[in-house]
Amino acid sequence: MTRLTEGPLLKSVLRVGVPASCFQLLIFANNVIDFLWVKTLGNEAASGLTAGWTAFWMLASLGQIFSTGVTAIVARRVGEQKPGAAVHAATHGVKAALLGALVVGTLGWLFIPSLVQGNRLSPQASQYTLDYLQTLCAGAPLLFLFYAFEGTFKGRGDMRRPFRALLAAVVINMALDPILIHVAGLKVFGAALATVTAFGVTGLLLGTAAVRRAWLRWDGPAVDVRLFGRLLRIGTPISMHGIVFSAVYIFIVREVNRAGGDAATAALGLGLRIEGFAYMTSVGFASAAAAVVGQSLGAGTPGRAHAGAWTAVRVGAWLAGAWGLICFLLPEAWIAYLTPGPQAARYAVLYFEITAVSFAFTAVEIVLEGAFSGAGDTRPAIFLAIPLTVARIPVAILAARWLGWGVAGVFWALTWTSVVRGLLFAFWFARGRWVFGKA
Repeated sequence: MTRLTEGPLLKSVLRVGVPASCFQLLIFANNVIDFLWVKTLGNEAASGLTAGWTAFWMLASLGQIFSTGVTAIVARRVGEQKPGAAVHAATHGVKAALLGALVVGTLGWLFIPSLVQGNRLSPQASQYTLDYLQTLCAGAPLLFLFYAFEGTFKGRGDMRRPFRALLAAVVINMALDPILIHVAGLKVFGAALATVTAFGVTGLLLGTAAVRRAWLRWDGPAVDVRLFGRLLRIGTPISMHGIVFSAVYIFIVREVNRAGGDAATAALGLGLRIEGFAYMTSVGFASAAAAVVGQSLGAGTPGRAHAGAWTAVRVGAWLAGAWGLICFLLPEAWIAYLTPGPQAARYAVLYFEITAVSFAFTAVEIVLEGAFSGAGDTRPAIFLAIPLTVARIPVAILAARWLGWGVAGVFWALTWTSVVRGLLFAFWFARGRWVFGKA
């Protein structure tokens, strides 16, 4: 266990943030590996996977309810030096995650066909999306358990073991993708099956490690109802932001497809994946901010919590901004190798020319959202993130249709809203009322 309530702040932030960022990048690598193999099947497969990817993050966001809640509560109990309460929170967080997965997976399986029909993709691309999403719904228990175990480690400031576990899962995914997609002929269904297997292996390794360290224990099938409610209170608003974010991207995918067809949709998928390097790095430092803020508030040192959060923001924003500059200056360096055709490549270059400037602002938002969650204050996700994310739909329609900018208009809508969200999150955090959050 890593105590983050003492010592140099930058060292504490990097101790959690670097392995957490590597951890998130490995998740990102799983997705990129899937995309690289699927795009060899053509634009329709790449487009179908992109549409499925946006809905996948809706499922992942529901799993984040338990990761966010467990992280905040475990970190606060560790800061208060209450090890028994920390174990209790982690144990019942895992139980709640499994229960939630059974409900979400069942409902998702039933309603996914209706969701796919609304994407307005070609029939074959829609079928690929359906194959991908129903497989993920069937594997929801593995995904949710993974997030709950991750939250247990994150709350204790330990991201090295989760990183090593996920590294093993990436290797498995790399081996399974070509076998399942091409050799077995399962195509996009095979990519989804490889992803579920990767998360399942990671969850098994993390759960085993947590039990060995006595951070989890089995105390019967009952769930602590009060703690379950606290997990939902802390995790739901941020999870809802993730769900809304993913739902909005369903409309964004439709608008991009309307303006540029499957090639533009495939380019959007590639753009999101390459941008994902900055996004996932920011999520890693959001984990650092959550752990430092939670443990510091538990130890009664709000000043350290405040300074630690801004330290994480500075590191995350610099890294994301640097990646944005690289994407803006050198997009052709990799696009030709990653897109399924020249038309998709042109749209991908356009994506980076427009959106690269927003990467640093997105990092500010993500890292501060982690800091708020560590404090148990979820209001910003409700009052700032969700409305501005929903605003992407009318802004995209205005720019793409009314102004006649087409695909470029949708990309500009993504950039404008990202910049505004980052600035507003910084203003809200600077007000300082988050120190009164309950976890």
